[in-house]
Amino acid sequence: MRAAIYKALSITLCLFVLCLSGCGKKREQNNEIPQDIPQNNNNTSSGATVSADMSSMEFDLTDRDSKDTYSPASAKQINLSSNITDLPAGATLTDGILSITMADTYIISGEAENLCLNIAVPTDQKLQIVLNSAKITNNKGPAIFVKSAEKVFLTLADGSVNTLSDSAEYTQTDSDTTLDAALFSKEDITINGSGTLNVTGNFKHGIVSKDDLVVAGGRLNVTAKNVALSGKDCVKISNAAITLNAGTDGIRSDNEEASDKGFVYIKSGTVDITARNDGIQSVTLTKIDDGQINVKTGGGSSNASTNADNSFNENWGFGRPQMNNEYNSSATQTESAKAIKSGNTVIIGGGNINIDSADDSIHSNNLVEITGGSITVTSGDDGVHADTTLNISGSDLKISKSYEGIEATNINISGGNLDITASDDGINAAGGNDSSAMGRPGMNQFAGGSGTINISGGYVLVDASGDGIDSNGNILVSGGVTLVSGPTNSGNGAFDYQTNASVTGGVLIATGSLGMAQGFSSAENQGAILVSTSSAAGGSNVAVCYDNGKTVVSFTPKKAYQSVVVTAPGIKTSETYSIVVGGTVKNADENGYGENLEISGGNTVTTVTLMSNLYNASQGGFGGGDHGGGPGGMKPNMNGRPMK
Repeated sequence: MRAAIYKALSITLCLFVLCLSGCGKKREQNNEIPQDIPQNNNNTSSGATVSADMSSMEFDLTDRDSKDTYSPASAKQINLSSNITDLPAGATLTDGILSITMADTYIISGEAENLCLNIAVPTDQKLQIVLNSAKITNNKGPAIFVKSAEKVFLTLADGSVNTLSDSAEYTQTDSDTTLDAALFSKEDITINGSGTLNVTGNFKHGIVSKDDLVVAGGRLNVTAKNVALSGKDCVKISNAAITLNAGTDGIRSDNEEASDKGFVYIKSGTVDITARNDGIQSVTLTKIDDGQINVKTGGGSSNASTNADNSFNENWGFGRPQMNNEYNSSATQTESAKAIKSGNTVIIGGGNINIDSADDSIHSNNLVEITGGSITVTSGDDGVHADTTLNISGSDLKISKSYEGIEATNINISGGNLDITASDDGINAAGGNDSSAMGRPGMNQFAGGSGTINISGGYVLVDASGDGIDSNGNILVSGGVTLVSGPTNSGNGAFDYQTNASVTGGVLIATGSLGMAQGFSSAENQGAILVSTSSAAGGSNVAVCYDNGKTVVSFTPKKAYQSVVVTAPGIKTSETYSIVVGGTVKNADENGYGENLEISGGNTVTTVTLMSNLYNASQGGFGGGDHGGGPGGMKPNMNGRPMK
């Protein structure tokens, strides 16, 4: 970014002062590879993105996944309370292990302590287990262990409440796998029905499948010391009500060996997650089509990694080597508390999503695509982060709190309604390693100084204390409405770029401090203006007006401002415009935005005559009217620092 030199100088000075004073601890930069997720190697200098291979992923649920019917008359009945010794054919009891070895439909009811329901049928056979007010507790290992089958359907009988729990220590073992969950399956398993299942994982995990884990109905409540739901090949959720309380991750899929595995797919339903670490984590893809999703991680945004002054939060529970986690492949990896995360691709197409996260709210090591849904984010770190590319073409996305609002090497906004509040940069292309980001757990390094912000549509509102819109490379504006209430300190700018900023269409108004103000470098089809004002208070409307007194365009920033960058289709060459501050715009929206509207009151701070499509008030005196200006930034600021 353009301001990187000055920020780097600030870092050096701060570190020097700390060394002299001896009163600050060293804050190490954390180039985190999110726990259990391999670093993506698809990033290239050109910004190319290789998304997850979805062509061979099986997102659809089978008819039988969703079908929870059974015939009580023909099913085999097992009552754990009364006739556990009077078992039907295909079931035996030995040393506290109730084994089912014949594929059929079994209805399990009653209560049993110190029991494991062990399913071991031929691997080419499917069976159905119906839990009808069953309670199974095992003090040696899993309450239910699926050792072998083609697939198991675990149906929750209508109106029933069922309970599974294990103990804090295991003595039960298996010859070729490590048992570590209250409900543990080596095979595909589907949970369906309309009853309730309560699972407590006292040893480590709640529910684990070493193949597919599908939840296609019922009410599922899981409390686990570590992971609540884990499906190695995939986790698929549809038409279920799920509540998860996890000591580590809420939902996880971690198959790193196949490009079409290791994904989490939420089709519909209600999912409430409270997790110490990540809420939803996948290796290849996290995909949400619909549903009500509520995620709180790491104690929430109030437990952010940095304090209000950007110093390290010593009370933050992360950023240290993670121990006692068999899924963790490296002792040097660090914990993260991201809400929705993937090692490759995150796709959100719909749903109502509410996030309160200590770490990034939505995070991918590669690509994030948001095409729909209503998303509300409160983040202790980034609102939405993608290492490579972030595409937003739809959605009502409200980031009410974040360190950086949306961040990626390449950001493309073509639609949607975005409302972004950030304590640092609002929209940041390849700017994760600036001074204020140093030492943030979860902060990712970007390669080189490239980056692009491309805004072609949508309605974007930014309230940023750092740079409002910041690119280490280029900014391209061709459509949409972008309104920025930028910084009040002179070390940041409302509109900041390293290489070029061009406009061919759309509306952009960015207000902020004077010191680092920068305008467009090129404009086609319409004009772009950069002017100063005397310091205007937050809540004071700024409008570009025609000579008939109507607005070309207007905006009411939330914070005080001294500079205004504006472009709109109504700004044309050879025309003269008034810049009016503090007026009242009739019929403007809640952000004071409107075009060709009536304005009353206010003060005309300057008039501008465009001799070309660019007017940057840096030549002939900043803030003066009736003179053209070249591309780029302002004259030297009051501190005498050279501007680009």
